[in-house]
Amino acid sequence: MKISARGRYSMQALFDLAHYSHGQPVPLHLIAQRQGLSLPFLEQIFNKLKKAGIVASVRGPKGGYIITRPCNEVSVGDVLRLTDSTFYAVVKEDPAGAKTALQADEKMNRLLWQQLSDHIASFMDGLTLADLCVESGSNACPNCTCPDYTSSLEGRLKAEGKRACGLK
Repeated sequence: MKISARGRYSMQALFDLAHYSHGQPVPLHLIAQRQGLSLPFLEQIFNKLKKAGIVASVRGPKGGYIITRPCNEVSVGDVLRLTDSTFYAVVKEDPAGAKTALQADEKMNRLLWQQLSDHIASFMDGLTLADLCVESGSNACPNCTCPDYTSSLEGRLKAEGKRACGLK
């Protein structure tokens, strides 16, 4: 499985938005500039995210985009399903009407790939923007939308003796 450029860019842009917004709208051109991404490509991505209700646009001279939900409620899986439809591969079913019995090795192979796909989807659905911000050490937002969640995650990392990768 491979995440497309669209999927990677959408995650980079949302992470940037979560990190730099501090409760204020962030213009897409600043995200594009900081992340080295194409502005027209980001506009396409943010249109999809806006339609899904993950971000909202704010008009005006101090306008831009904001994340509409607490960061601990925006999963990587949600974002990739919206922006990278090729990432979530589905195991192919037998063509309609096929009555041939599958060989044992074909069944095992299909089961393996289905379980792998399910585990990856579960992992991506359990990983949130807040998790990424905390583990990268970039959760210094004074207007954090999920302070209890980030505090408990920081405490858990500390208790486990792990350091956030941004704190090395």
